[in-house]
Amino acid sequence: MASSIPYSVRPEWADVTPMRLPEPERVVAIQYTAEHAEALGYFRAVLQSGELSERVLTLTADMIRFNQADYTAWRVRWLCVQKLGSKALEEELAFTHAVMLENAKNYQVWNHRRLCALQLGPSVADREDEVTREAINFDEKNYHAWAHRQAIVKMTERWQAELAIAEEFIRRDVRNNSAWNQRMFVLKHMPSSGRDDAAWLRSELSYVAEAIRHAPRNEAPWRYLTGIFATLEPWSSQPHALSCHFDVYTICTEALLDCPSCAPAYDVLAQYYEGLAGLGEARGAAQVESQAPGARDNLPAIVSSVLQACEMAQGALDEAAVADPMRTPYWYHRQRGTAHIMAATTAMLT
Repeated sequence: MASSIPYSVRPEWADVTPMRLPEPERVVAIQYTAEHAEALGYFRAVLQSGELSERVLTLTADMIRFNQADYTAWRVRWLCVQKLGSKALEEELAFTHAVMLENAKNYQVWNHRRLCALQLGPSVADREDEVTREAINFDEKNYHAWAHRQAIVKMTERWQAELAIAEEFIRRDVRNNSAWNQRMFVLKHMPSSGRDDAAWLRSELSYVAEAIRHAPRNEAPWRYLTGIFATLEPWSSQPHALSCHFDVYTICTEALLDCPSCAPAYDVLAQYYEGLAGLGEARGAAQVESQAPGARDNLPAIVSSVLQACEMAQGALDEAAVADPMRTPYWYHRQRGTAHIMAATTAMLT
């Protein structure tokens, strides 16, 4: 990646006086090699002078070779690239690819490549697709590669293609939470105008149900299921939208028939009943506040339905605590929430 010729004998650096490193602390001193220490002296000098040039770009390559996580070297490198122009930007794609081959989960290299790619524009889309696929094929849960794809697809708006890629990786491994996250990212950002929301939701819930049938205890599709209603419009703006769709109840109960100790199913089933209780509580509060004659006539039935939903939620949370005892404090916390709803709703009758 870089030359091993000492900087002190390089003619292009003859006009620079390296800055001496401070005396090392006695405790936990950083152990630099002689080569690294020399390069660092020159790097500190150009930091002080603010120089941004071709030779500083070369120096940063050395600094990164010594320590690929040196965020200061990456930052100075980006400033140099910006000053040197489009040719340097193109060359950076090759440089970052070489670093990725050594350390595919280095945050700094992906951040630097993203800056360059976004500066170059949509023309790099195919190249970035190839590079990120290479990284993801090596490690299908490489968060940095997936995040890089998100930046590129937002720039190019190749939403349908990215949706197909996420689906491809989900087919390979239904437990790939990164691919599920990518699917949610695409659906959140891609245009949905003209879509039949009801038909789309039925199709998506069917897709999730099929994934759950393959691996009921796999958290990824369950989190994706709840994310549909929490993240995507028009459902995210509707109170307790998850509880307004009986298909969610069906998915949970079918999963529990196949896998009676499925904690994620009990979790979502409890959310379903908690939402029903919340909707009922809101209806009851509206009746209490209404001044219309006979407005409170249906209140006992509403309170009864809320209490029943809370009891079902608490029962599901009891089962979740048995299936997943490590999260027992969380399940109890949820049960306390339903207990508050029960108390508040019962008070409406007084």
